[in-house]
Amino acid sequence: MIGGGIGAALALLFAPKRGIELRRDIANVTRKAYNSTLEMTQDLKQRSADFLHTAKEKVENVYDLASNKLGHAAEVSEDVVSEAKGSVTDGIERVQKESAATLNQAAQAASGRKGSNIV
Repeated sequence: MIGGGIGAALALLFAPKRGIELRRDIANVTRKAYNSTLEMTQDLKQRSADFLHTAKEKVENVYDLASNKLGHAAEVSEDVVSEAKGSVTDGIERVQKESAATLNQAAQAASGRKGSNIV
């Protein structure tokens, strides 16, 4: 674009025109190039804003998805820990009951025996 502007300016300089016409033509070409640059700048600004908005939405979606998955994983792990804790507690109680029953049986068996007299 810059090269086109320079080429147009040179073409105007070498064209057989009067000074006032030449200055007016150079001013017109310069104004067109300036307006074109402004339009491109505004377009680039809009595209950048659109890209930033889209990227922000995607990051928020990924964050929400990860947050939901993490929350679900925390719930599942709490359930697993709770179940394991309950199983361990049940196992301890069962072992205690079985131990108490075994001790009772052993005590009953010992009290029912006759003592041996070893001299």
